[in-house]
Amino acid sequence: MKALQVLALLVSTASVLACAGVSPHGAPTTDAAATGGAGGHATGGAAGGTAGRATGGAAGGASGGAAGGMAGSAPLPLTDFPTAPIFVDPTIPQSAPASFSATSTRAASAPCITSPEVGTLMPRNWLRPQVTYTPAADENLFEITFTVPGFSDPLRVYTRDRAYTLDKGLWDGLRMSVTDVSIQVTVKALTLSSTGTVQQGVSQPAQSSFVIAPVDAPGKIVYWAVANVGSLKGFGIGEEGTEDVLIPAQVANRNPTTETCIGCHAATPDGQAVGFGLGRGAADMNDIAIIGDATAGQVPGYVTTTALAALRQLGGIPAYSPAHWSPGDRIVILSDTGDLHWIQLDGNGQGVLARQDDARSATEPTFSHDGQRVVYVSTDSISDGREAAGPGDLMQIPYAAGAGGTATAVPGASTMDYTEYYPSFSPDDAFLAFTRIAGNGIVYSNPDAEVFVVPSSGLL
Repeated sequence: MKALQVLALLVSTASVLACAGVSPHGAPTTDAAATGGAGGHATGGAAGGTAGRATGGAAGGASGGAAGGMAGSAPLPLTDFPTAPIFVDPTIPQSAPASFSATSTRAASAPCITSPEVGTLMPRNWLRPQVTYTPAADENLFEITFTVPGFSDPLRVYTRDRAYTLDKGLWDGLRMSVTDVSIQVTVKALTLSSTGTVQQGVSQPAQSSFVIAPVDAPGKIVYWAVANVGSLKGFGIGEEGTEDVLIPAQVANRNPTTETCIGCHAATPDGQAVGFGLGRGAADMNDIAIIGDATAGQVPGYVTTTALAALRQLGGIPAYSPAHWSPGDRIVILSDTGDLHWIQLDGNGQGVLARQDDARSATEPTFSHDGQRVVYVSTDSISDGREAAGPGDLMQIPYAAGAGGTATAVPGASTMDYTEYYPSFSPDDAFLAFTRIAGNGIVYSNPDAEVFVVPSSGLL
């Protein structure tokens, strides 16, 4: 579920519906620099398909592993756009380019470009750019122009639709050939009659831009899918479809009668397995299974009998840290009893993290990537290993080799007027994302919930 919260954060910061820009004279503008946008900031990683391994995860997340994106051989470089325009609908008159070349005489007529926002930064393996727009006067024909510095020709597209997704072949060549420069997008509109004559002349141009980063975005999204029973689906960065990652029938270590639903989950730091809650009548007990190859559903070979027995007595969202994921130190943190339990999966060690100065129960832990800190929800209301209702605040303790320590409030995420939950460290531990609702209501699937981010520099 936390993986979805992180995805929601990405969407909420990238898809603000506002006009990207209007140039009254149609002159291209140049961005001084890319300023965020749909792609966020990109980091390095190798491309690969979802079926390879799923990385990332809900509680604490996992960095590294195979990066999502486009698999297969490298596309051919693109040095210029084709000179011939693209007619999305073959019934569009061939005279459309000439109609759009006229000078606009209509004031305040530019369409509103809602995507991409000006300066959107896209990782090199991102989804194909989609241009979406709203006409100012209900026009029914649109010209979209892509202009790349150094290209002799722009790409011109003519469509009746209010959205256009760049051709896959062109995007594959463009993303591997043109990086760190501003690609201009211009949209014009006019109205054609049923016989193909111009009823309403060309509008003023609207403009936006995007930049392709010179690196891929790493990782994959694995999410909880509910269709009769819960299962895990996933996709890599840039992939336009999803596939099954793990379904209940694949899980070897389960009761097929009562354990029929996969719930809250997190990928292990190496991306080769996933820990999850497994429906067991009225309770969800934890389990762990391999994903991404022919042995999907099997318990990883490093998990000891002692660790598996302890795991199957606890529920909640599992938390892992790359700093504690090496042979002899594969640690998971769980919490459905109100305590923070740690289990050494490849050994016999286990215990409870101390939380001095916090008298409430603990749930939904996230484990910092450096392995030094644990942030969790302090609450008196727990159901199925997660917070059920407020009040709830984010608290922090040191991991301290499984000893824990004094609990302190997370600045900016422990206010009396709000309930905070589902914390997750950023990959570099610089930030902490979490979900928040006003007051003390039910938190699960709350439509009023919002995602917030605070710096973690003030943490332990």
